[in-house]
Amino acid sequence: MIKHGGDLDIIEKNYNIAKSEIIDFSGNINPLGVSSNIKDKITNNLDILSTYPDKDYIDLKKSISNYCNCNYANILVGCGASELISLCIKNIMPKKALVVSPSYSEYERELKIINCNTILFYTNENDFSVDIEKLINEIKKVDLVILCNPNNPTGSAINKNDIKKILENCKFLMIDETYAEFSNDEDDIICSSLTNTYENLFVIRGTSKFFSVPGIRLGYAICGNKKIIEDIENKKLPWSVNSIANLIGITMFNDKEYIDATIKLITTQKKYILKELSPLKNLKIYDSKCNFLLCKILNNKTTSTKLFETLIKKKILIRDAKNFPFLDERFFRFCILKEEENKTLIKNLKNIL
Repeated sequence: MIKHGGDLDIIEKNYNIAKSEIIDFSGNINPLGVSSNIKDKITNNLDILSTYPDKDYIDLKKSISNYCNCNYANILVGCGASELISLCIKNIMPKKALVVSPSYSEYERELKIINCNTILFYTNENDFSVDIEKLINEIKKVDLVILCNPNNPTGSAINKNDIKKILENCKFLMIDETYAEFSNDEDDIICSSLTNTYENLFVIRGTSKFFSVPGIRLGYAICGNKKIIEDIENKKLPWSVNSIANLIGITMFNDKEYIDATIKLITTQKKYILKELSPLKNLKIYDSKCNFLLCKILNNKTTSTKLFETLIKKKILIRDAKNFPFLDERFFRFCILKEEENKTLIKNLKNIL
């Protein structure tokens, strides 16, 4: 079973299709690929492989601080967002946690490792919005609230004013902002600057999706609670961010041309996809604040699994979303790629649905 998007090695093995031939709509990665600035930086600095990175990652943290409009001292860096999710949960050690669902499976997995009692708070299926007042009533009973914003797989998001309400009523909030940078509404969604005010907020970011560099495994977290920052720094492995990842990180956050081009591409292609697919009577497309779209099949002629199997034979990989909490075999997800690839998917979906 494919538990995560972008599991191309499993697809290659199970379906005997070369990874290079697959059009991957499942991984949610920026279709622009690695920035030319990053490629040039690596090529011209290969000798850094012979040196250790700065153990305190001063230049990297300064670059992140400027990018996120947050205090330099509030930043942690790590081996991908996954490491920081794990470190945050193991530092807080909640006895009871609430995860806004359906959402990314790693939160539950990490909570299960520490034997935490986990509550899944279900969003409204009509639009996957969150009833804030209902959520506030629930979070008063837990030690940790986990929220992916914008959410994976739904694409829905909670605005900053509602995030403040949550912060004022919970013990601790962990927000995963992996997809926030893809949003046109990022000023109303991104909460990294709130760490300058709230000590019960832990914001996690990755670089894999937006900057298209999953191979370097660079993640970062922002938290205004000095004790938590110090505790995690003392417990995490030294040099968990390697020299190449450190160099790329310093470069990528200043690459305005690449960042602007990404937003333009995602915005333009999302409008195009919605224009082409919205008229289909057998398909519901949920509003998304990021670079992927969750869809619901509205007839009984096919299922998400059958659709997955039909498309993979055409070397098109989507995400069968039935294994997310509260979703079923009517749901699938795909990310936004370049125009020609999007046209290929649209054509096939029209023919099937």
